[in-house]
Amino acid sequence: MGCVNYKGIVIKEVNTGEADKIVTVLTAEEGKISVAAKNARRTKNSLSSGTQLLCFSDYMLFKGKELYNMSCCEVIEPNYEIRNDIYKLTYSSHILDLIYDNVQEGEPSESILRLLLNTLYVIAKTERPLELVTRVFELRLMALLGYEPQVSGCINCNKTDDENMYFDLDNSGIVCGECVNPKGRVIPLLPGTVKALKYIMRINPQKLFSFSLSEQSIKELGIISRKYIKEHLGKEYNKLDYLKQLI
Repeated sequence: MGCVNYKGIVIKEVNTGEADKIVTVLTAEEGKISVAAKNARRTKNSLSSGTQLLCFSDYMLFKGKELYNMSCCEVIEPNYEIRNDIYKLTYSSHILDLIYDNVQEGEPSESILRLLLNTLYVIAKTERPLELVTRVFELRLMALLGYEPQVSGCINCNKTDDENMYFDLDNSGIVCGECVNPKGRVIPLLPGTVKALKYIMRINPQKLFSFSLSEQSIKELGIISRKYIKEHLGKEYNKLDYLKQLI
């Protein structure tokens, strides 16, 4: 068996046997990988802390016939702030569901791992609105998965104004008031929402969350994101509905 050393973050954990775990780890080199961690559920075991959900660690792994086996790990960022806050945990769990369902095993995923780490840092360490952070993540992830919407200008006439614009689900982009199909699946947009869409798609990763947005524009981003995800990924993600019960 070959030995590899990967940095990654736990996006899913499943208990097995009396004290073992199988964790799914997102890595830059191989995307999603499955790792067996023997006795990781024992509190004094050296693998215990590094196999917790949302934990970012440096892993020493050995390749088995069907999955990796964890030899040792060194925690880099445990993300305690997220795990101890029900709101931050619920939003983060929603984000992990999107990653788990749509990142393939064996497919290099450096950009997606960077996006996830940046997003979780903002959730854990700042007071940025969780709804805004999550919508930014969703839309940027869709672009990285190959479903980037056309938002630089109207998809028909290339008009670049922010006023009187709509998001056209049928054509995966924004369309101006002169070109919009009133019978199509379109969402009217505030100018701030249009500016946010352009920013999310073109800004470098380090500055992705460095902007503010009105509550109404955040709601519009949410409508776009939910419909766009269902349209292209074929699934509705409803975990955030749990928060409505708490509110």
